[in-house]
Amino acid sequence: MEVHFDNIKENIINEINCAKFSIYVCVAWVSENFIIKELTNCLKLGIQVELLVNYDDKFDYSKHKFEDFISNGGRLFLFDTNTKLMHNKFCILDLSTTITGSFNWTYSGTKHEENIIIERKNIDYAHLFAKQFVKLKRQSTLFSNFFTGNADLYRHVKVSYETKESSHPGLHSLTLVFREGSKEFTTTVLKSKFEEALGHKNYPREILGFWKLTTEYFSDQFTGEQMLEFYEFICVENRFKGILRVDLDDKFGRK
Repeated sequence: MEVHFDNIKENIINEINCAKFSIYVCVAWVSENFIIKELTNCLKLGIQVELLVNYDDKFDYSKHKFEDFISNGGRLFLFDTNTKLMHNKFCILDLSTTITGSFNWTYSGTKHEENIIIERKNIDYAHLFAKQFVKLKRQSTLFSNFFTGNADLYRHVKVSYETKESSHPGLHSLTLVFREGSKEFTTTVLKSKFEEALGHKNYPREILGFWKLTTEYFSDQFTGEQMLEFYEFICVENRFKGILRVDLDDKFGRK
């Protein structure tokens, strides 16, 4: 075990550079440029990197720093802080080395009196933190490139329609199926609301939006807990706001 009170950022980067297979970071706030750069470099080497941080105003201020991280395959999870704060500060490397302590991975953190502990080649210890990481992931939402402000991800995606009679007399539901390559997403809306938003009955053949990778966890009585990943199509056309448009702020009820 090693304990560090000085040169904390440098020691963290040294450990990151030693990773060979996987890096799981669970730190309340991460915005230090050199650390993010090293995590991104690991992705370029084929190392799996997952990062879990608080979804709050501090993240909103620094989210642009993660564009390269995400575009290179990094997975960034946002913890919903509406009910409680995620205040952990730990990292697991190759499921055998653990870094923990008081240090937030931020520039301001490098200016404070902080500490970290590095425990190497202790699989049991690392697995305890890995289990906590998975637990917190269940309470978090996978971040999308869209929220970095990358408008290049917007695209017109083909959509088909199917009308069905609702269980309520006189009401009809409208099923929309978005398809692009191997991606497909189906959603159902009230037909009258959709047509009201259009202002006419000529349904568009394409709708502007982006694809968002979503992760859900569920339990199966035979196989235990399972993870399901799928793509959602997120509409960004203002005329469909409240009907088709669903984004991270809507999900968490943030304004």
